[in-house]
Amino acid sequence: MNRLTTGEIAGTALFALILAILAYRIIRGMPKMAGDITAFRKRTLVWTQVALVLTVLQLNFKAGDWRFGIILGLIVLFTGSIWLSARRYDIARQADAEQREGN
Repeated sequence: MNRLTTGEIAGTALFALILAILAYRIIRGMPKMAGDITAFRKRTLVWTQVALVLTVLQLNFKAGDWRFGIILGLIVLFTGSIWLSARRYDIARQADAEQREGN
């Protein structure tokens, strides 16, 4: 198996930091999104599934080289976290709407 160089580890860490900042900003901005968040949630689920399939294919067919697999794995975590947050926000928003209708 190939070892990652210091530059590759630093680049991966920088990429992970950028994705974490983007995810944080997107998740914090969800309450301000206009319209239906269900469509946004469906799109992020599709992108999570695509990234997951690409990650699995990469890991299966490129044995011993983890570089691209690590990047794809970070993208899976990024899209998955946004999807999960959108799902939780959508469920909470629906519960609030039902509670308001009940009162």
